[in-house]
Amino acid sequence: MEVSETLKKAWTAVEDAGLPEKIQEVAFREAVRLLVPTQVVAAAPAAAPRPSGETGKSAQTSGATGSGTSRGGSNGDGSKITEAESTILDKVEQHTAVSRAKLEELVHLDDGVLKVSLPGIKLGKNNADKTRAIAQILTIVRGFGLDEDETSLELVRAEAHRLKCYDSANFSSQIKALNGYLITRSGTNRRIRAKSGAINGFPAFVDSLLGES
Repeated sequence: MEVSETLKKAWTAVEDAGLPEKIQEVAFREAVRLLVPTQVVAAAPAAAPRPSGETGKSAQTSGATGSGTSRGGSNGDGSKITEAESTILDKVEQHTAVSRAKLEELVHLDDGVLKVSLPGIKLGKNNADKTRAIAQILTIVRGFGLDEDETSLELVRAEAHRLKCYDSANFSSQIKALNGYLITRSGTNRRIRAKSGAINGFPAFVDSLLGES
């Protein structure tokens, strides 16, 4: 990871922690120190050839639990989704009663990364609404389509970046204001999980995004 990305990630962690301003500088330096050795160690296996067989395959698919924090990947650990798009959408349709046709308008796989298909203008009137819409879409689709118990908020952050609605100063408060979802853990390890009310309301939410409500 580039130095600039490390600094951004460290500063995001400090902001999310809500620390007093007088200790933010110290906390930032400590966050950078903790991040750098982790990235060096994580990069080492990439240089070695991946062994063939089931071991390598399992390492790829295990990321579907959303246990990591990488912004760039389709899973929390940066690995790509190996499940077929059709399989993912079939599972979401089965559990949410949202038709396959509507789901195909909503999301798609792009080189193993699950992305929102709708343009930002259709996701809401402002950045807060758009960010919350992204969070709902990814949480529900990944939850049922990839069998995730919880979804990394770093994936929501990455998609908000891509769709140009990310507000670094208010991201945490925007997500906390989302009804029907539970936020767990802290910092860059935060996860989001849909409650039954949000799941039941997902079909109507999708219709509102697609202009069918």
